[in-house]
Order: sequence, then C-alpha cells, then structure tokens
Amino acid sequence: ASLINLMINVFVGLSVGVNVLAARYYGAQKEKDIQDTVHTAIMMAILSGLFLVVLGESASKPMLTLMGTPDDVLDQAALYLRIYFLGLPFLFMYNVLSAMFNALGKSRIPLYFLIFSSIFNVILDIIMVTKMDMGVAGVAWATLIAQGISAVLSFGVLLKNLKGLEGK
Repeated sequence: ASLINLMINVFVGLSVGVNVLAARYYGAQKEKDIQDTVHTAIMMAILSGLFLVVLGESASKPMLTLMGTPDDVLDQAALYLRIYFLGLPFLFMYNVLSAMFNALGKSRIPLYFLIFSSIFNVILDIIMVTKMDMGVAGVAWATLIAQGISAVLSFGVLLKNLKGLEGK
C-alpha cells in the first residue's frame, strides 16, 4: 500500500497542475492550448505509467523485501504488485482525464466513471476470486480491467467534449 500510495499521490499532484493549466486556457477560450495540454498530459501519463510498469515488473519483489514483507506473503504480494503496476498507465491516464473534466467544469463525469469502475471492480473481484479461483491475482486483474475500461471510456468522452469546444 505504501508504494502504491506514493506513486498515486505524486501523479495526483501532477494532475492538479494540469488542471490549473487546462482551466486557465479554457477560461481564456484558447482551444489550441487546451488541446496541447490534454495531449501532453496524456502522453506524460502513458510514458510515466510505462516506465513504472518496467520498474514494477523488475523490482516488485526486491522492494517488498526491503520493506520487510513477511516471507509467507511475499510471493503473493509481489504477484499482486506486478499486476497492479501493469494498470498504472490506465490509472495515471484516468487521473489526468479527471483533471481535464474538472477544468472544463464537468466534474460529475469523472465521478460517474469512478462509481462505475468501483462497482465493476467489486463484481470482477467476486467472479475472479470465487468463480475462477484466481485468488490475489484475480483481485489485481479485476482492478486493472476496471481501471482500464474507465480510463478508455473517459478518454472517449473527453474527446467528444473537446470536439464540442471547437464550435464555440
């Protein structure tokens, strides 16, 4: 949890900065600058996420060992963390997209996607753990899938909203 919270909090802070820029450009009706901000932020989210995927795949177990994770749960914790790291590009992208929606004054949209993702995650947890007998890996995959779908849908809705700005 400590490692995951650290990464998420750093990226949430970066997303707040993106929010400020996008809101400023939106208020000034600088559509080109809004689009540049969106593209740059999404690229940053994807590249940062991919960097952390590589880091997580190679360093999950050593990091957990350094943190003093008990041996009896070390392998399962490392498995969960490696799968969770695979979902970080989606998580980072969702945070950037959420910041963009907030900057455009559409703060309910990311809330709806968060509610959808949370409910879908719980349903997938139940299916993957009880029906598919996947254990810890099932919980991690459920989170990755729910976050991925939420991020992709959010991206589609944001593109639609940005197209609506072109007419203004």
